[in-house]
Amino acid sequence: MPPQFRLRPGSVSDLNHAVRLYDACLGSDKLIQILFSGKREQDPVAFKTHLYRLYAKRFWSVEWMFTFIVKEAGEEAEEEVVGFSCWKKPAGEIGFVERWFSIFAWIAPIVRNFIALQTKLFPTVDLYAATAFDRCFPPIEEAIFANKKPKEWWYLSTLAVHPSYQGHGLGGLLMNQGLDMADAYQQQKQQKKKSDGEKVTRGKVWLIGLRGTDRFYTRFGFNEVGRANVGELSEWDGGIVMFRE
Repeated sequence: MPPQFRLRPGSVSDLNHAVRLYDACLGSDKLIQILFSGKREQDPVAFKTHLYRLYAKRFWSVEWMFTFIVKEAGEEAEEEVVGFSCWKKPAGEIGFVERWFSIFAWIAPIVRNFIALQTKLFPTVDLYAATAFDRCFPPIEEAIFANKKPKEWWYLSTLAVHPSYQGHGLGGLLMNQGLDMADAYQQQKQQKKKSDGEKVTRGKVWLIGLRGTDRFYTRFGFNEVGRANVGELSEWDGGIVMFRE
């Protein structure tokens, strides 16, 4: 890793950074126009509020994990958050105690319900339009995961590095950190099945790429298995579904 950068887990205070980075890196994608009907340009505060609530609900869920990449503070500068990734872990990666008996597990449902209530009572965007993906993708997911077990897969929801810092391998650092965890999880599973003579394989990971990101993901062993730009999302010029297994 370049000496001036480091990876660290996300905290609640980082959610604003996640929103800022998402907007800077992905906000111009056609998908945002479809889901939010120009709301990003017309009322950027409302758009960012909706995005903040989305990431807050994920942060307060044991299934989701945020990692941030930070530029170390210099003598005359403050620490700067320049990128992040958001992963959904497979069910088997979440321990029984973590899921049911940790302090986080008790607080998280209360916070998620509060955020959901805020969204329902005080929506900042057209919620029907914003949930188009939730309506379009389930049949696609069912088809691409035929004869597979999606609950055993890691899902990369977001990987973003601020445009000012792209081209320096920081996206690769975030990606490799997640893939290393996926590989370790898969190897642990296989070790428990040694008696079956099964071969240890790399972790199972999937994602949905935005426009032009397929070249980046192909470098890490991902292959196209389908498209998500169908139905209400047919005008989207991205939506490549990719597997790495």
